Amino acid sequence: MGISILIGLKATTLLLAFYFVRELGVNLIHLPLLHASLVSYLIAIASLPAVNLPLLLGKSSDGKFPLWSLIIFGPYLLFIRLFVLLRRWKSGEPLYSEISEGIYVGGWPTSMDHLPPGRPAVIDCTCELPRSSALTPNGYLSVATWDTRAPQPSQIESAVRWACRKRTQKVPVYIHCAFGHGRSVCVTCAVLVALGLADDWKSAEKIIRGKRPFIMMNNLHRKNLEEWSKHRLSPKRDGLSSVSSAILSERS
Repeated sequence: MGISILIGLKATTLLLAFYFVRELGVNLIHLPLLHASLVSYLIAIASLPAVNLPLLLGKSSDGKFPLWSLIIFGPYLLFIRLFVLLRRWKSGEPLYSEISEGIYVGGWPTSMDHLPPGRPAVIDCTCELPRSSALTPNGYLSVATWDTRAPQPSQIESAVRWACRKRTQKVPVYIHCAFGHGRSVCVTCAVLVALGLADDWKSAEKIIRGKRPFIMMNNLHRKNLEEWSKHRLSPKRDGLSSVSSAILSERS
C-alpha cells in the first residue's frame, strides 16, 4: 500500500475521532486530533506521485528538522518513528546487510551501535526520519524521498557519484531508508552498477536480494532506475561504468 493511501486512511480515522470526541464534549483532545488529521491529509497529498514534494517536511541537507517542522508536523514525525521502531522489533530482520565489500544497505540507524563497522559514510534516503547526532563524521548525504516512492534519476546520480568518491577513499558506505527494502535498495542498485559490480540494475537487484531477501522495490523504483540507466550512464568500459570511471580519473 502506497504512503498516500496509508496516510490518507490515517487522516480520515483521526478526523472521525475528532468529530466523535467533540460530540462527547471532551475538549482537551479534540483540537490535537483535528491538527493531526489535517497534517496527515497534507502529507497524503504531498506524497502523491504526481505531486512528490518531500521537502514539505523541511528536512535539511544535514538531516535535521527545523523547529517549525517539528511544531507543524510533530504528530506525523512522532507516529512514523514509533511505527518504524515497532515494525523493526516485530520483524526480527537484521538492520543492515553487506552487499559487497564496503557497501551496506539497511534501515534507519538511531545510534552508532546500529551502523556497520568501519565508520561508514551514510546515504540517507528518508525524508521523514532524522539523522542521528551520533552518526559517523565520514560523511552524510541526504536523498530525501517519501516512503514507497523512488529517488529521482538526478538524485540517484548524485548519490552514485558521492558513493563512488567515498569508495575510492576506501570509506565504507551505508545506504539506508526506514527498513532497507525500497528506497535504499534503489540507490544501492545504481551504486553496484557504477562500481562495476553488476552489469545492470536488474542484476544488481538480484545480488541484493541474495543478501537481503525481503527487499521490496516497486514499479516507481524500477522506472527511475531505468531512466537513470538510460540517460545517466554511457556504455561500460573495462568493467566500470562511466560514472565510476569519471570519478576515478578525477582522483588520479
